[in-house]
Amino acid sequence: MKFIELILKEDHRGILSHLTEDVELNLQTVGVSKGKASGIVLLKEQTEYLKNEINEVKVFKQFEDEKHLVIEYDILLNNTFDLPLVAIMTKDGDKYSSVRTYHSVYPITEGHVFRASIFTDLIELTEPLEVVKYFEGITIGSTEETMKTLSFEDDVYFREPAGWRWNHKTEKGLKEHFNHFFGDGGVPLKFHNYVFDREVGTFAGEYTCDVWGSTTFKPQAGVSIYDINKETGKITGIRVYDNVDTSYSD
Repeated sequence: MKFIELILKEDHRGILSHLTEDVELNLQTVGVSKGKASGIVLLKEQTEYLKNEINEVKVFKQFEDEKHLVIEYDILLNNTFDLPLVAIMTKDGDKYSSVRTYHSVYPITEGHVFRASIFTDLIELTEPLEVVKYFEGITIGSTEETMKTLSFEDDVYFREPAGWRWNHKTEKGLKEHFNHFFGDGGVPLKFHNYVFDREVGTFAGEYTCDVWGSTTFKPQAGVSIYDINKETGKITGIRVYDNVDTSYSD
């Protein structure tokens, strides 16, 4: 389903034709709905939120597993900033029973908007191995352990939620990034759902973030996506989609 493309065309009934009757929508900044009746209202609000901001829409990557379809978008805004946006859709036969979108609002507002945690049930990640090790590294705030999971032979990069202007590359650049990232300690994310396309070699993990170093704050939703070298298992690319702000006190 071409979710953002249909949003911009204002083809809300076209979107609904791909969704189940009790579909759950959780759209960044716009809100939450359950069922098609309230869903069409939310879709219209999504159109109003984006239509005057966007210059061009491109699909960056699409991948899936047996339960989910994930579409990553690179959106060029009228203000010349890029807006990375991801849509995660839960499969239900030939339709989708939920759609969740994630993006930073910084490229639009140069600020943050609170996004509450979406899930309650926690899961333990057991695959892919190097991604699990990566999360162990960021949990304890270790640049050294985190860097061991990265494939520098593949020009690995870390793109921040605010877009490609905040993209970190090279061993030196990534070391500086993670040293800054862990300046106050580790970032122990809580995971709730994941999508792993083994054929493509891409993994997405949906999480809650409520601790960053010594700071605790209101639980906030996000997803991070990892491209993997299928021969070595090392991470070749990291893209984060969230709007986490540690200033929202718990």
